[in-house]
Amino acid sequence: PSAKAWTPPEPWVPDMLSVGKFRLTRDFCSFLTHSNLVPVSFRRVCLLCDIWEHIQQEAERNRPAGLEHVQPLHLEVPRDPQVLLEVLLATFDGLTDMQLRRPLRVTFAGEEAIGPGVTKEFFKVAFRSFLNSSAGAAGESAEVGCKGAKMFSCNDHRTYWFDEDATNADAFRACGILLGQAVLNNVFVPNIFPRVLYARLLHDLDSPCSGPLGLEDLASVEPEVAKTMRRLLDHVGDDIAELFGDLGWARTGRIPEDCQLTQANKQSFVQAYIDWFFRERVARQLEPLSAGFRAVLGGSVLLRSIVDAVQLEKIVCGGAVPVDAAAMRRGATHEGWTEEELAEYLPMFWDVLMGLSEVEKVQFVVFVTASDRVPLRGWQDLGLIVYKDGVGDERLPRAYTCFSQLLLPRYSDRETLRKCLLLAVANSEGFGLR
Repeated sequence: PSAKAWTPPEPWVPDMLSVGKFRLTRDFCSFLTHSNLVPVSFRRVCLLCDIWEHIQQEAERNRPAGLEHVQPLHLEVPRDPQVLLEVLLATFDGLTDMQLRRPLRVTFAGEEAIGPGVTKEFFKVAFRSFLNSSAGAAGESAEVGCKGAKMFSCNDHRTYWFDEDATNADAFRACGILLGQAVLNNVFVPNIFPRVLYARLLHDLDSPCSGPLGLEDLASVEPEVAKTMRRLLDHVGDDIAELFGDLGWARTGRIPEDCQLTQANKQSFVQAYIDWFFRERVARQLEPLSAGFRAVLGGSVLLRSIVDAVQLEKIVCGGAVPVDAAAMRRGATHEGWTEEELAEYLPMFWDVLMGLSEVEKVQFVVFVTASDRVPLRGWQDLGLIVYKDGVGDERLPRAYTCFSQLLLPRYSDRETLRKCLLLAVANSEGFGLR
């Protein structure tokens, strides 16, 4: 008899939306590790499923008789930022990790509205409160804390990092709880923290994806210090100890006081400083924040095993926010221009800027501010100042990034304006550390 031609079996792909019980199998985890195949949005869905499965299992083991569903954590908060922090600290105080691993049900005091929109508004107000508050002093309430230390300081990249004078562990724990709760409640938070924070959170979860920290991480928080370290690494002379030997290496606790900086060990000196900077130097602030985050999301197998810092940042904050040139224009000021130029030339400049591609707009923002991050309150808060910088088609625009100042010459026509602006932006080097 003639043999039948072999036909491969039909591939079977499970419908994730109809799966009754979420399981992280070895094969599925292997599939999720392929970043070029699996979008972050899908990983976020899987992470939420993983977290909820853990919460449901925990609830089944511990729920009182007759209680069928996970009960939300009720929050009634005022809109006043300082009082809101007091309420959060009082609410979270004494709650166990299991009690914190519940979705939020938020209402604002005196308001009847409830639902996803209110929850999103709450996270927006709460994080602004943490960033603007002086609740960093230990033993002080958020209200009294106005005389204390800021919890976070904003740097040149428009990102926030720990204020080393802040010692209020409860406030940092509450901030970490909110970071975890934002993921649990499927709410994106503003991209206000540098990526290295997410790397540290993964490190504290014992994730194999946390990876070592490097000079680029340091540059995202302390660009001037990173520049100095880069100059040290690039230096090839025998006078390296004379030029860079007094940078406080001994305070890292990783280098003996009698060990001298040399060409042979300079890499280990720099790495010791980076490790100290992101560990011991901010331990009083980072450890409670990380503990709060871990209390909410630490039970996720997926988060602890196959999510890296880039992916966690996108899971918490979402994708990049497109540059809104119209909003930038609403918040901009113009100096040195005549009434005629204000009425005719500057509208042409803004029209050129709004006509650029998305990539070119981002490059422009980096050119004038040295960062591609959207300000906390939106692009209208970029604070761009457009100065008149003479007249002539041979000149190129310049920028003072520390003050978000654009020095713009007056050009003879629209096409020259566009060409010179793109040329200046393309030749911008920013901080030059990538």
